[in-house]
Amino acid sequence: MKKLFIAFLALTGIILLVAYGCDKDDEIQMLDERTSNSLVYEDPSLKDEVSPYFYDNHIYRIEQLGENQEKREVEAAARENGVDMDCLLLTEVKKFYFNHTDVIMYSIPTNNPEQTVILYKSHGLFQVSMAKFGPLAGQRSQFSLRTMDDQPFYSFQLDEQNRIGEFVVSDNEHIKSFNNEIYFLNLETSHLKSSHIENAECCRKESSWKACMTCTLDACNNSWVCKLTAIVAGPELAAALAASCIGAGSNARC
Repeated sequence: MKKLFIAFLALTGIILLVAYGCDKDDEIQMLDERTSNSLVYEDPSLKDEVSPYFYDNHIYRIEQLGENQEKREVEAAARENGVDMDCLLLTEVKKFYFNHTDVIMYSIPTNNPEQTVILYKSHGLFQVSMAKFGPLAGQRSQFSLRTMDDQPFYSFQLDEQNRIGEFVVSDNEHIKSFNNEIYFLNLETSHLKSSHIENAECCRKESSWKACMTCTLDACNNSWVCKLTAIVAGPELAAALAASCIGAGSNARC
C-alpha cells in the first residue's frame, strides 16, 4: 500500500511538471507574439524588380512593431525630437523596407487621422517629420512633409485618378543636415549595396536632397501625367516617395 501511495505521488508530480511546462511554453509563445514584429504586407518580387520611376511602389515589406527594443528606440527618437507623445497611437507603429534605398522608415499614426509621424533611420540616426494628408477642393488631396519645427520640405497633390502634380520641394536645414550626415557615413561604409535601378541619370548623385528630389520629379513636375500605380503606404505615401534621396551627393551610390 505504501509503495502504491509513493507511485501515486510520483505520477502526480510528473503530471504537474508536464502541466507547468505546457503553461510555461504558452507564456513564452504569448510573449514572443507580443514582442515580435508582425507582417502587414510583403511582395518579395519587388526586391529584384525595381522600377526606375519614383511613383511606382518601392515598398516591398511592411511590419507592425511588437513591444520590443526596436519600438522603444523609435518612441525615444520621437520624444527627443519634440513629438507630443500623448497624441500618438503607439500600438500601431509600422516599419517600411524599400527596394531602392537602405533607409528604413517608421510611421506612428496620431489621434488626428490627417497627421502621421514619420521617422527615417540610417546608420542608427533618426530624422523625425510630420506627414500631413488632407482633402482639397476639386476632388484633390494634398500630401506634405514638415520637420518638427513645422518647416515644409516636400509636398504634392493627388487627383481623383491617382495622378500626381503640384510638387513643391523646399529648402529645409534639418533635412539638409541629415542628408549630409548620411551621405558622409555612406562614403565610409564599404558594404553598402548599389541600387538595382538602371537609370542613365542617377538623381542620387545630385549635390543635395533638394536637388535629388527636383531631379526625381522632373518628369512629372506639374504635368499631372504621372500616375501612382500602387498605394500601399496610405498616409505615409509622401515620405515613401522621398526616401530614395536621403544620402544624396556627388559620390553617392545608385
